Amino acid sequence: MREITLPMTQTFSLTIDLRNIDISKAIDAGDGKLMVPLGTVSNEEMGKTVDMVRKNGGKILYATTSIEQRMESFLLEYFMGPFSGHSDRRVMFEREILQSSALGYSTKKNLVSKLVNELDLLAGKEKNTLGGALKKIMEWRNAFAHGKIQHDSSAGCFMKYYSGEPRTLALTDEYWEEVEVTFKECDALLISAQTKLSAGSATTPDGKSL
Repeated sequence: MREITLPMTQTFSLTIDLRNIDISKAIDAGDGKLMVPLGTVSNEEMGKTVDMVRKNGGKILYATTSIEQRMESFLLEYFMGPFSGHSDRRVMFEREILQSSALGYSTKKNLVSKLVNELDLLAGKEKNTLGGALKKIMEWRNAFAHGKIQHDSSAGCFMKYYSGEPRTLALTDEYWEEVEVTFKECDALLISAQTKLSAGSATTPDGKSL
């Protein structure tokens, strides 16, 4: 299998602080004019950083699909019961409802959070963690799907995107660490919630078992 190359736009910028220009580095440009080197707009190292951002962004998109499939599995079991053999009705529900464009990530997120809370499938703190993680993942997915990666000589690499208002996301090592932790926690909590649901230990708000 070969790696493909596709056309991509990329923005590099150079931040200049006019108050800190080193005149001692000025060179003669001829005709009595002096020229001061301002720095490099882009170089090989910056290009490698942007390439890494693109790869990590692709992983966010694929990992979000995996999280969405976890939610679909949870909702399928809640509404249709555990798998016990082929069922046309079950296949229809999964394909035409859960996997349809009409039921997007946001709706699945809200349904899962509501069921986890009402059925008491996770501890209080874990419920909040799951809800927060699902929200962050949705925003990150949208940012990398629709935003614009930029690299500035001073600010480094960042993402410009829109979520209710224009936003800027600094793509630092600390951010990537948060991404890893959030996805792993979210995945583990979804598995834990579905495991409790499968075990029949979930309860309704009135204390009745499912």
